[in-house]
Amino acid sequence: MSELTLKIVTPKGSMPPVSCDSIRLIVCDGAKGREGGSYGIRTGHTKALLSLDQGEIKAFRKGEEVFSGKGGGGFATVDRNIVTVVVEDFKPAEN
Repeated sequence: MSELTLKIVTPKGSMPPVSCDSIRLIVCDGAKGREGGSYGIRTGHTKALLSLDQGEIKAFRKGEEVFSGKGGGGFATVDRNIVTVVVEDFKPAEN
């Protein structure tokens, strides 16, 4: 099984890349850039550009959470199993 790489970038810098097999983000979908919901990405996902709402960003491997945190609004790109998340701010969850 191939893997995804999650990269998170903020104006203050970037987080170390995370290897996983699925990612869950909160996307915008309404007329005012809200009212979206949870959006899942797995290996082999087609190229995409997603508008993100504030909320949790989570990465999983074999169904187990390997990384999570909360991010401010921004966007994400998906290309060749690399998911790049660009957000105003990001706070990793404390383990």
